[in-house]
Amino acid sequence: MSIVDDTLGALGQALGEQAVAAAERPSAGYHLQAQVPAQELEAVAAMLTQKGFFLEFVTAVDRAQDLELVYMFSQWDPACRVKLWLSVPKGQPVPSLARLIPAADWHEREAFDMLGQVFSGHPDPRRILLPEDADFHPLLRDFQAAPGPAEA
Repeated sequence: MSIVDDTLGALGQALGEQAVAAAERPSAGYHLQAQVPAQELEAVAAMLTQKGFFLEFVTAVDRAQDLELVYMFSQWDPACRVKLWLSVPKGQPVPSLARLIPAADWHEREAFDMLGQVFSGHPDPRRILLPEDADFHPLLRDFQAAPGPAEA
């Protein structure tokens, strides 16, 4: 059995087969994708790390009403990439993976800085890119930059 098939089966068992799909690696950039409920995120991430996957990145996209969080996990030998994603209402915290996977630390801090996503249980939730007193998140769709000196 290939790593892709094995991981597909494990994700299907953990999340239900309807939440997991195979993807065409050359066009999608990953082998598998799974929609993960926020309450299952830590368990699924732990399962993937136990299978030898590492976290490549965490990012988020503003989808107007919700934020879509994307977690990309990879394994090199044999090659397999897994995209986990979840949609959460803006302002709803999701569990931090930083204690389980230290590499998640800066990615989660960036998602907070740029989009306002809060990660519950994060060990160091300080801002990473913006000043500590920033009261905005520049990648949100409704963000309006203040006029610069030349525009005022």
